[in-house]
Amino acid sequence: MENELKKYRLGNQPEKYELKEEYLGWTPIISGWEHLLFERTKNKSLVITDPKSKYKKTLFLHHFIIKDAFPLSFFGEERSKNWSHFAIVSENKDSEKFVIPLY
Repeated sequence: MENELKKYRLGNQPEKYELKEEYLGWTPIISGWEHLLFERTKNKSLVITDPKSKYKKTLFLHHFIIKDAFPLSFFGEERSKNWSHFAIVSENKDSEKFVIPLY
């Protein structure tokens, strides 16, 4: 049941996505999240890095979403107050999609 609470149906998407917090604070190597959002970057591989450990991870960016796409149940959670922009990503193009908070 706990895992089910971490999945959200976004906007009018047919599936639910898990919200993973382990990439919070990670940034793209090539530019900041804001630049990618402004450029409407999507459907491409993206290397992000952990600012503390400098570990790099490649994710496939499907698209960006804003907080308003989440269901009302998300707004009752404490963590919803801290984030406004998210990305739907996956380990590779064809693997299961999940959501990461950007800022």
